[in-house]
Amino acid sequence: MNAVSLKNQKTPVVFTAKARCRDCYRCVRVCPAGAIRMHDGQAQVLPERCIACGTCIINCPQHAKEYRPELTKVLDMLASDEPVALSLAPSFVSYYHEWQHRRLPSALRLAGFRLVGETAVGAWHTAQASKEYIEANPQQSHICTACPAVVNYVRHCFPELAGLLVPVASPMRMHARLIKEKLPRAKVVFAGPCVAKKDEAAWQAAQEEVNAVLTFEELDELLKIKEIDLKLCEESSFDETVSGQARLFPLEGGLLRTAGMDDNLLSGQTLAVSGFREVKQALEALRETGEKMVVEPLWCKNGCVAGPSFSNGSNFVNGRRRVLDFSGKNPGSKSEALSRFTRTNFDPLVRQQKTIHSEEAILEVLRKTGKHTTADELNCTACGYPSCREKAIAVLDGMAEIQMCMPFMRRTAESRFETIVARDPNGIVLLAEDLSIIHMNPAFKKMFSCSDALLGRKISYLIDPDTFEKLAGGNEEVVRSVMHFAPYNLICHVVAYTLPEQRQFAGIFVDITDRQSSREKLDELKSEALIKAQELVDHQIGMAQEMAKFLGEHTAKGELLLKRLIDALGK
Repeated sequence: MNAVSLKNQKTPVVFTAKARCRDCYRCVRVCPAGAIRMHDGQAQVLPERCIACGTCIINCPQHAKEYRPELTKVLDMLASDEPVALSLAPSFVSYYHEWQHRRLPSALRLAGFRLVGETAVGAWHTAQASKEYIEANPQQSHICTACPAVVNYVRHCFPELAGLLVPVASPMRMHARLIKEKLPRAKVVFAGPCVAKKDEAAWQAAQEEVNAVLTFEELDELLKIKEIDLKLCEESSFDETVSGQARLFPLEGGLLRTAGMDDNLLSGQTLAVSGFREVKQALEALRETGEKMVVEPLWCKNGCVAGPSFSNGSNFVNGRRRVLDFSGKNPGSKSEALSRFTRTNFDPLVRQQKTIHSEEAILEVLRKTGKHTTADELNCTACGYPSCREKAIAVLDGMAEIQMCMPFMRRTAESRFETIVARDPNGIVLLAEDLSIIHMNPAFKKMFSCSDALLGRKISYLIDPDTFEKLAGGNEEVVRSVMHFAPYNLICHVVAYTLPEQRQFAGIFVDITDRQSSREKLDELKSEALIKAQELVDHQIGMAQEMAKFLGEHTAKGELLLKRLIDALGK
């Protein structure tokens, strides 16, 4: 087989739904590969660093991390003329209830799958091939490779250990090969709890083997779209026979048990671990001690019975019990067939070489977040990084942002708030439950000619406390009024309100003295103008009356003279 290469799919396996990302930085904190970059407050998953383990999907409180869906792709396959086969991961018995186990094969056939088999068929071959390789190379340690998330992690973060990866294909790929021997034209779909399988199917060495990967969630959705009710399906068997104890593969030590190797938990030669921290520590031990041992790692804590797609709230203890019960009630057959061992190389992935930043550059970033001395470095991890220094380096690498420092942003916000209060032109006072003064801003102190010497004194020492006493009485939460403070030659619009959680009271005093004085002067001018206007009207009326009288008399006298003239002319 060709060496495994980077995935070339356009859509990344894990990505961020930006609309739901809320700056909590939890994905930064939990990502084991450092694949999260913060940009403009949004967490971006870098495909070139992502190992597709699904850790961020499980831990995101806002469900902003999603995996690449492939359901539409599978529906298109089922609608085509080509046969489609389904390889069902052995952890299906921990996801589905016991009464559903024997109904699933029938349901999946109704959905259109030509062949319905258990991935455990391929798991037996993976276990036997791993055993053959390990026994043929006793001079070194070995890291089993059934889990693609672990393989990705080793190649990305422990490239010096890539040579210890057992060059054997996973159960998914082994089973796909067997299926295509029976049905050469078949498209193979894998269904399981693992997000990393979507990534594995895109590896160059696997692209001709697995055509699509569904999670159990997507498989449920497929049955819903096809309107298939498991309760109405008859019980039936899968189309293939599982060999040995391969159905135990989802559990810690499952590969070792299936291979017939030493799976004693107290053995110093073999180690079965699950969970990111445990896997990391095992790899560190291999790197540091050089001790020869066989490590069977599973990325998800407690194994594949707790994978990223287990959204049904199932308990891993119950899932583990179901796997053990199903395996016990359905023992695998004894197979004499040779294992299908086709070598698959897992070369280390060469990441871009890290930039070595100068100490001055790191200190400059720290200073920008108020960390001028080592004592200022709280290492609170709120930003997602284990230390302030590592976060500063991430800023220089373009992976983090200055404002991710929560203590710094809180101090900045508090400082800005204090600046706003200090520069507010309105008087602001804060009172304790007993109406004693806790805080006064400069404007309030100027208004009432006082200083911080009055802190702790009752507000009644300065002004009438009636407004605040109404609040203290509990009948009102907000009181608005216009108050005249004669001793201070002040008229203020006062808004007083309660701070219930702190059991305190706040008051805002808006100086409207000039406005009130202007209003009174305006009213006075209005009154004077009204009087003057009335006098003018009276005068105009008098003038009109006099003129009318004069004109009347003048007209009457003119008429008399004209009459006399006419009479004289007539005579």
